[in-house]
Amino acid sequence: MRRAIPLLLLAAGLLQGQAARLDLSGEWTFEGGKIFLPGSTDQAGYGKKTDGPEKGWLSRPATFEGAVHFERTILIPEPWRGQHITLFLERAHWQTMLEVDGQNLGTRNSLSTPHIYDVSQALTPGLHKLRIEVDNTYQIDVGRDAHSVGEHTQTNWNGIIGRIELRATPPVWIEDAQVYSQGRVEVTLRNNTGRPVDAELRAGNSFLKVTALEAERKVVLTLPPDPAAKKWDEYEGNLQSQEITLTAGTLSQRYQLNFGIRDFTTAAGQFCLNGRPLLLRATLECSIFPLTGYPPTSEAAWDRLYRIAREHGLNSFRFHSWCPPEAAFAAADRAGFLLYVELPVWSGKAGLDEKLDGFMRQEGFRILRTYGNHPSFIAMGLGNELRGDFKFMDNLVGEFIQADSRRLFTFSADYVRKVPGETSEFYIAQSTKGGYLRIHSDRWDKTPTGTDLDYANRLEGISVPVVAHELGQWVTYPDYREIAKYTGVLKPRNLEAFRARLEAQGMLDQAEAFQQASGRFAWQLYKEDIEAVLRTPSIGGYQLLQLQDFPGQGEALIGLLDSFWDSKGLLTPQQMNSFAGPVVPLARFSKFVWTNDEVFTAKTEVANYGKRPLAGVARWTLTDEAGQSVGNGTLPAVKAAVGELTPLMEIRAPLSALHRATRLKLTVSISGYQNDWDIWVYPKQLDTAKPPGILVTSSFDEAARAELARGGRVLLLARSAGLPMAFQPVFWSLSWFPKQPGTMGILCDPAHPALKGFPNEGRSNWQWWELTHDSKAFLLDNQPMALRPVVQVIDDYHRNHRLGAVVEATVGKGKLLAVSLDLESDPEHRPVARQLYRALLDYMSSPAFAPAVELTAVQVEQILKPSNP
Repeated sequence: MRRAIPLLLLAAGLLQGQAARLDLSGEWTFEGGKIFLPGSTDQAGYGKKTDGPEKGWLSRPATFEGAVHFERTILIPEPWRGQHITLFLERAHWQTMLEVDGQNLGTRNSLSTPHIYDVSQALTPGLHKLRIEVDNTYQIDVGRDAHSVGEHTQTNWNGIIGRIELRATPPVWIEDAQVYSQGRVEVTLRNNTGRPVDAELRAGNSFLKVTALEAERKVVLTLPPDPAAKKWDEYEGNLQSQEITLTAGTLSQRYQLNFGIRDFTTAAGQFCLNGRPLLLRATLECSIFPLTGYPPTSEAAWDRLYRIAREHGLNSFRFHSWCPPEAAFAAADRAGFLLYVELPVWSGKAGLDEKLDGFMRQEGFRILRTYGNHPSFIAMGLGNELRGDFKFMDNLVGEFIQADSRRLFTFSADYVRKVPGETSEFYIAQSTKGGYLRIHSDRWDKTPTGTDLDYANRLEGISVPVVAHELGQWVTYPDYREIAKYTGVLKPRNLEAFRARLEAQGMLDQAEAFQQASGRFAWQLYKEDIEAVLRTPSIGGYQLLQLQDFPGQGEALIGLLDSFWDSKGLLTPQQMNSFAGPVVPLARFSKFVWTNDEVFTAKTEVANYGKRPLAGVARWTLTDEAGQSVGNGTLPAVKAAVGELTPLMEIRAPLSALHRATRLKLTVSISGYQNDWDIWVYPKQLDTAKPPGILVTSSFDEAARAELARGGRVLLLARSAGLPMAFQPVFWSLSWFPKQPGTMGILCDPAHPALKGFPNEGRSNWQWWELTHDSKAFLLDNQPMALRPVVQVIDDYHRNHRLGAVVEATVGKGKLLAVSLDLESDPEHRPVARQLYRALLDYMSSPAFAPAVELTAVQVEQILKPSNP
């Protein structure tokens, strides 16, 4: 299924030229005394006081759920007599009710759009008392985890944010204007005079006469074409403007339309923007704003987020189960940034709850009317991972498609259905009938991996663009220095508890090392996740979960950036851009670990989703850690079309000249774009004979004890001891998904003499897969604090166990080196294990083997016990 949308003329903002405004921001009164609006009851410190950490998210020092009443006396000026007057509340949370001088003027209920009240009859010139009730109780079951209301991100706050103002226009006015293709503007006119009037609409040379306008009428005005107008684009936020004038006798009003011309379509399984194939490179935006607990309504705040995302190679936000305020759209319009918006729903009851269903329909149309003129608003879905009656969802998508041709629609970001919805114009999927669109669900911790996976066979039979759902979710250890940043309404009591636990375990001095090692490893996995999508021809894109940390749902610290969008120091923006940007060189090879009797082979490609076709010379190099070349090649006169995966060179590099274990870097470049990968080469033939004077055993038996008592050296290969560990780090959150092993990679000193001859970076990388998948780590919680493993295993911060994979100690007169990793099985086909085994034997034979910590035999026995988390 595909739909081509004709050329669109979209307004980015609608400003009332003659509207008089009365700013109501400032001091109001409520049940708690005085409060400053815009703001929230949290910011006023009103509500139930809390202490101690929440289980899985940041803490609110004061929480409130219910109705509060904000009151203020206002003065209406004499020139406003007879005018059309509205009260504009940019964003309230959640339901509002308005009283003017005790008169009830109704309620409004939206999580996504302004609450607007017509107060023309109630507000005559003079003093009046406004009373606004805001009720944040869950009157509609949108799902308590929805990011529109959930405590995990923006919280279920109570208050009013953004613009709070009274607006006065003539009693004949433009109520709404929606801009469609070929400059077609659907204008809603309103007349509050109580009698029919004749009116005129004018936009440049375009003119429309409206006769006998009564209460309301929709008319169509065609904007004059501008042949010189530039299209709005991902790379150029070109905006135009056109003034529309309404005249009715002596009454007049001006609207200034700011708009962009763009064409967003689908073809052959891809998105197209202005006819050019487009790959959505998105991160989720889950309304994470810890200082306020609610989203910003200033364009400057959104400018910063889009700039950071683009610096890291991304071009799109997915607003997960919420819709941002006006400023987010306006900033995206100027930046040429692409927004996919969802209804504020994460529910299993869609189509099964009449109240929810009505809200979804009404909220969807409110969003389309309020923000529909923004060119950055390219797509909309019904919510996150919805379950319930899919027929209802498909029908509702169909209603939105029928009503609004300016963007694409889908039923949900999904892990339940394995096929697109019947009416969906694109498909956000964790998996299809053909399999997963994520690597961790497919390979890691099951089989050795390379870079040869793509999802082409999993897209077979699907005609609409497919977007990979929530890629990544790899956890990094906290940076406890971040705690000082939480100076607003949300407090990191949970992080403080984790830090205290780490300190009690004697490892607080390692916190930064844990964060850096786990973070760099996690983002190496993100890289492969993203590149698997890029290696897939004609895919629609990906949505990362996510660029910044997610502080809820069990503290899912999965970001390259922290919760404040500040760098964690893991990767530079340029480094991420090299594998996540618009143009990415790619390499397909079957494995990361090679032996020196092999020829390294790879196929190279370039995924070009840039502004224009590429033309230039492609190059590859294979270098060692000293920068010495192991191989190189070029391909002149490469041409790579936009939207295509273009083959480059096939690489063949003999490895026979490498006689010792070596880490190599493969670099592929074209036209200023460059990407790289690590591979490892090990000797095919390696002497693993045990040197004299070392006892190698898999059991701490009488022979081992006797050898230690004599002052001997014992290598204890105890791979059945300890806690389960995995190659891959924690997925999303250990407390959210508790059945996973819960480890986060290794930490070691690359210069430690025990690791001489075993190339490593002090953290997990692809060569560690052979050693750490489906393995164990020694539990050292009750051992001397001074016992620091040669190879340490980073534990999840919810537990902060002291874990080790290679541990050394003196036992009696002897010296013990205990290893929880499998170094013995199938040595012929496990060159990494073979190499580490050789390195440890060499270390134990050298004077450098001098453990600093003493253990008793009883303590060794404790370490060797199988353990549960």
